[in-house]
Amino acid sequence: HHPLNYADSNPGKIKFTPGGVGRNIAHNLALLGKNAWLLSAVGGDFYGQSLLAQTNQSGVYVDKCLIVPGENTSSYLSLLDNTGEMLVAINDMSISDCISAEFLAQHQEFIRGAKVIVADCNLSEEALVWVLENSGETPVFIDPVSAWKCVKIRDHLSKIHTLKPNRLEAETLSGIALSGREDVAKVAAWFHQHGLNRLV
Repeated sequence: HHPLNYADSNPGKIKFTPGGVGRNIAHNLALLGKNAWLLSAVGGDFYGQSLLAQTNQSGVYVDKCLIVPGENTSSYLSLLDNTGEMLVAINDMSISDCISAEFLAQHQEFIRGAKVIVADCNLSEEALVWVLENSGETPVFIDPVSAWKCVKIRDHLSKIHTLKPNRLEAETLSGIALSGREDVAKVAAWFHQHGLNRLV
């Protein structure tokens, strides 16, 4: 492990792992013995094929995923220094836009038949709103993903059954600073006043 030399080729270790917030949740549900389907989009590239194969191998049904020829499968690349600290990261997630309300509408009956719907804020606001307005009686669980992306759901909390924000996401959505334990109750009360059923 040597220090990084910029503008030069550096020896190092490169590791590929399947990921994605929704995919990881589906993967873990399958490991817990639950039936889990993934509705997502991948490119017609090697990474897309590999991701679908590995996800299916873990027990997740991937037959409803959209394969988009000519597009890149979502990827996240982080560069770490010799101490393990991140120097820079790049994400290429534009294919997420293909998970549109129109695409989801093609699976409306299937989605409404689920026991639980899990979505994350990597989806467009249009797609998230479609899920929340067309889920029927099925409870919707949301992972906000980031403070930047969670604002998409601020006006739709009453349609969400369970929300799992971290501290920054909870502060961003509620506008209340979490400075101490006493603030937790204030933030929780704010979410419930805005119609959220459960805050985790």
